[in-house]
Amino acid sequence: MADGARLAYLQARLQARHGDRPSPEEWRLAEASADLSHYLEALRRTPLKRWLGDINHELPPEALERQFRAAWRHAVDEVAAWAPDDWRAAIEWLRWLPELPVMDHLLRGGAIPPWLRADPVLKDIAYEEPQRRLEAIEEHPLGPVLGTVPRTGPQVAERWLDEWRRRLPRSACGEDGELESMVRRIQAHLEAMRASPEPDGRALRNTLAAHHVRNFRRHAGTMIAALSHLVLDGLELERVRAGVMARRLLPERPEGRTWA
Repeated sequence: MADGARLAYLQARLQARHGDRPSPEEWRLAEASADLSHYLEALRRTPLKRWLGDINHELPPEALERQFRAAWRHAVDEVAAWAPDDWRAAIEWLRWLPELPVMDHLLRGGAIPPWLRADPVLKDIAYEEPQRRLEAIEEHPLGPVLGTVPRTGPQVAERWLDEWRRRLPRSACGEDGELESMVRRIQAHLEAMRASPEPDGRALRNTLAAHHVRNFRRHAGTMIAALSHLVLDGLELERVRAGVMARRLLPERPEGRTWA
């Protein structure tokens, strides 16, 4: 399929998904649920059900987190499959974003958390012995950008970002300005979240989402729209995860049921 036809196909799929996003009223009704089983039931009456898979209120927290990481990988792989061939490597690289914090933890010599041994993606790097762990990390898909020397969190993220830029196709040259603007905006959002006195960051997340809704519309038919779609997907999944995990871990605390 020629790139023009592939982009048109991609936009049609994204537009359908974009039009199926939950309304503020659907969010409000779901988030009014006080306990996890009711919350999940409410989500399954909305388009948000696509993030839930086999999740139920009896799963332990580590199993819930595995489900959410898998849901993100599926969302990224779906867009990669719709995208032009030369963009797939860059899109697929986004599937590893949820793994960066634990990779940072392990590279700095942190203890192996119990849940890691049951994780289908990460269990092969769960070695207590530091050298074996580093060797296993080198063989992981993220290994080539992490290296063998323990690094701090920002450096891991920067190396991941450098690799993403390397994977961008030549056809992205005409969109360099927009791509870097998108990166800077997300980095600024993360810095603002760290510095914010707000308890849940809802206002900051809403601002980022509103920008990418505009970006999606303004750049319809381009890969900028596809990347904006994935930012919106990430924010949506983050909000679902927060609702599930807060109700699972803090069932008696209404203040815990925020977009934390």
